[in-house]
Amino acid sequence: MTMNVHFVGIGGIHMSALAHILLDDGLVVSGCDRSDAPILQRLRERGAPIVLGHNEGHVTTATQVVRTAAVPETHPEVARALELGIPVLTRAELLAQIAAPRQVVAVGGTHGKTTTTAMIAHVAAAAGRDCGYVIGGEAPDFDVHARRGSDDWLVLEADEYGRAFHHYQPAVAVLTNCEPDHLDYYGSREALEDAFSGYLRTLKQGGTLVVGIDSPRAAVLAARLRSDRSDVRIVTASTREDADVRIDSHGDDIRVRTAGRSDCGSLQQPGEYQRQNAAVALAALDAAGFDLADAIDALRGFRGVNRRFQLHGEAADVIVLDDYAHHPTEAAAAIAAARQRWPSRRIVVLFQPHTYTRTSYLLDGFRTCFSAADAVYTVDTYAARAMEGAALTSEQLAAEIESPAATYGGSVAETAELAAAQAREGDLIITMGAGDIDAAGSILLERLEARAATRLASGEAGA
Repeated sequence: MTMNVHFVGIGGIHMSALAHILLDDGLVVSGCDRSDAPILQRLRERGAPIVLGHNEGHVTTATQVVRTAAVPETHPEVARALELGIPVLTRAELLAQIAAPRQVVAVGGTHGKTTTTAMIAHVAAAAGRDCGYVIGGEAPDFDVHARRGSDDWLVLEADEYGRAFHHYQPAVAVLTNCEPDHLDYYGSREALEDAFSGYLRTLKQGGTLVVGIDSPRAAVLAARLRSDRSDVRIVTASTREDADVRIDSHGDDIRVRTAGRSDCGSLQQPGEYQRQNAAVALAALDAAGFDLADAIDALRGFRGVNRRFQLHGEAADVIVLDDYAHHPTEAAAAIAAARQRWPSRRIVVLFQPHTYTRTSYLLDGFRTCFSAADAVYTVDTYAARAMEGAALTSEQLAAEIESPAATYGGSVAETAELAAAQAREGDLIITMGAGDIDAAGSILLERLEARAATRLASGEAGA
């Protein structure tokens, strides 16, 4: 009997990744989602029928149903599958099954998971290895963001939401950093840190933990693991001098230092946080047995991940970038990277908060994280979850930002229009957030190009 696996919410980045892996296996894959998205087109091209909307009839021909942790068992399709006796797995449970026979590099942390996972997968491919990978974002170096692969090694992004990262047993576990996030799920910082400790304890006997010690809490969690698991090897990675794998830099050039050796390389993406990502990626590759010098050389060609410091375009001497940053630490890091790359440009940020509750519990950070920018517009919140309790709107956030004084712009389109009208030659505009703020990029460029054309025509007429 042919397996027919149906994904409820197939348009999610992690769900679509698993669908690609099952298609690699030759299985029949189907799915549904609330709305269409570009990410679904590649699945359709590979033969997966996808319908829009949810209906219990979608599952009647399935032999297995996959859902995310956010989809309850009372969901009509899930409830119908259970009624029919069709096995229902969460996406973390399915990924655990895929990962079980492999040697796994798991990449966890509050920030940098997607880029670090993509770096490791890129280097593995450059080494001629057919490693499997599951990346939580699309990237220009890959045809699709997940692949089964035939190599023993599988690198996967280990997401903390819903404790998904507790399902794997990695040979190499990466902890990029640890900061408060997803507190709407965990309830407290202590519960979140306990969950991260649980992730570290999933390491196989004799496994290796690679920890980014730029993060104080990550360093604390690694120290706890060291006292609990004498079998685990711990490798520190950082831009700090005391790290086992250390990256020094001058501009985009880097020098990677380990015990007894030093190698030169470069990164295409600027910023301290990108060097930190590279340090943990290289340490993980070294722990997995890849040649470190070759890995450093391969990173020269790494083109990053979509929506991470990605160029929208340039018009009227205004550069427009897009970045996925939706946490205060990420926002500050992206602005610092922009300042490093373009020190003389005025930096303008269009920030879209991601969920009302995140805006509320991270408010102290949001008050100050934009201080290195020259202008900030807040965009209507991307409400992935409902507004409740002490939630904070985007308009309220604008009033709370201490420096620079922020302007509430309204919808994505309204804010793009406002920012374009007030843009100056030489500006750098960053559309920032994890929702649909990237749609502002095309509006900004269209308005800037139209303004430049009008000025050109006016100048020609007056000549």
